[in-house]
Amino acid sequence: MSFLETIQLHDFRNIAEASLALDSGFNLIVGDNGQGKSNLLEAVGILATGRSFRQAAPSLLRRNGCKFFRLEGLVRHRGDGHRLAFVGQVEGQRAWCNGKPLAAASLLGETMAVVVVAPETLRLVRGSPGERRAFLDWLIFGRRRQHVAMMRDYQKAVLSRNALLRRGDATPELDAWEDRMAVLGAAIALIRRQTVGELLAPLQEMLVKMGLPGERFRINYGAQLPKTEDDLTPQEVADHYRRLLVEAREGDRRQGQSSVGPHRDDLRLLMDGHPLARYASQGQQRRFVLAIKLAEAALLQHHRGFKPLLLLDDPMAELDAAGISLLWEILAADDGQILAVSCRPEEMAWTGQPAKRFRVCNGVFQQEG
Repeated sequence: MSFLETIQLHDFRNIAEASLALDSGFNLIVGDNGQGKSNLLEAVGILATGRSFRQAAPSLLRRNGCKFFRLEGLVRHRGDGHRLAFVGQVEGQRAWCNGKPLAAASLLGETMAVVVVAPETLRLVRGSPGERRAFLDWLIFGRRRQHVAMMRDYQKAVLSRNALLRRGDATPELDAWEDRMAVLGAAIALIRRQTVGELLAPLQEMLVKMGLPGERFRINYGAQLPKTEDDLTPQEVADHYRRLLVEAREGDRRQGQSSVGPHRDDLRLLMDGHPLARYASQGQQRRFVLAIKLAEAALLQHHRGFKPLLLLDDPMAELDAAGISLLWEILAADDGQILAVSCRPEEMAWTGQPAKRFRVCNGVFQQEG
């Protein structure tokens, strides 16, 4: 088991100082809009992953007028205590585990994992393919730390090829970058496709639990892979990309950008074979997003061996009474740690177990009896 036992915040967003001792089960944070509820969830997310799930610039995370912010947490992981710390300042960011500096802030995730359900999560349905690719890549990163470095190297290859195309430079160098794109792109596309395949079973289970007929709702990975996609080897996919890149050179040169590779792929979310964003109601979209995030948590638990912490930012938004009831049934059966925030506590009646409850006002947190 892994859970966040305590968290301290210093000069983070609108929170000057805060210290919370959390329950290993359900924790509820209530308060009006703009008081600091979501800021607390964001801080927990940073302490677990080294990044803001709001994709906020570092300068926005420091309290107004402050040079740095500091987050600290005590995580109980498989019976042992681990002290995590994260500091964001003008010069950059630093992270520690048990007093030892970490080479990368993302290594904080070795002892704690989180899954976030926030209003921004609806961008999975309504946003760009890039946002859905980012969701997939983050899910992969949860169990394959080298994926970030591979993505970084691939993006460098894409940018280098684009620059050569725009300048009309010699073919040998272009061949080299295309070969790099093909090899890295093959590895990325195959692990993404594998991850989507692994997500299917828990997603179908969660769709049914959220009251959506599983046969009508589907996901698939839209990629520029060969039509016979079964049992493709990395070499076969790399050779396929090399051919496509050579064929696309003239068109890409006119456009100044590369049209071939996993940076153009998409995670397709479908209802009756049509895009979910265009054909599903708002309520169906919201239930689907909750289902895919709960499936993400199940898959992460499968690979990491412990339940991730669920961060729920106003989970009742856009759900009808039936949807709320179904969500509570799912959460009541969960024995992991949950942090939920809401400005409407009357909608957050916990039906399975007591909640540890906090109220926040102007960045100040108080535990309620």
